[in-house]
Amino acid sequence: MNLKELQDMIKEELESYMSEEEVDVDVDMEAGDIDADGAESGDDSEDVLRQIYDMLKDKFEGGDDADEIEDEEAEEEDAELAEETVEESTEEIEEAKDEDLDEGKKDDEDMKEEVSTETTHLQERFKKLANIIK
Repeated sequence: MNLKELQDMIKEELESYMSEEEVDVDVDMEAGDIDADGAESGDDSEDVLRQIYDMLKDKFEGGDDADEIEDEEAEEEDAELAEETVEESTEEIEEAKDEDLDEGKKDDEDMKEEVSTETTHLQERFKKLANIIK
């Protein structure tokens, strides 16, 4: 396809598009349709939404003050209990670390004694084998 053929094809499509008749859209403007200001006639949707909003607001924000006070006290008690638990756990962890360190030091001392006796024995044996004994 060359440029001339492409231009002819575009021209034909444009002419056919321009020659098409406009389609008439039938719009019913009876009662219940949307007016020019965007409101529907006979529609009280704002009132219904306001009622729903008020009901939900009462449910989630309203309620008895006594229940709210009890809830707040329960939350405070839970927070205090959680803090105590964390402190106790921290203390237990620190004690366990100290015990592990003490046990580790004892183990190190025992290992040094074992190593020093073994090392001494091996050194004597090598001296004996090398005829270096004094």
